[in-house]
Amino acid sequence: MIIINLLGAIKKIIGESTINFQQDSTSVKELLEFLKSKSNGSTSLDTENMLIAINGVESSSLCGDDTLVRCGDVVTVVSVVHGGKEHDIFQSKNF
Repeated sequence: MIIINLLGAIKKIIGESTINFQQDSTSVKELLEFLKSKSNGSTSLDTENMLIAINGVESSSLCGDDTLVRCGDVVTVVSVVHGGKEHDIFQSKNF
């Protein structure tokens, strides 16, 4: 079993804080597809803006979406929230 801890907006979208994923192994990509399927078609689940850690190590420092997650691993998924418009920041002519 793989334990998935959800934090931030993804926790609200999925409606759970912890999911026990009943597979021996999977990839981060497959895990994200699983989470999409649990979101009931919510368009606010943006998998491009998530921090994913496997046993405390960010997946991008491993093999990214191809990172293998195994039975006994703890995966933490955090929605990254940011905003603003780049062109608004640099629109002033006083720079």
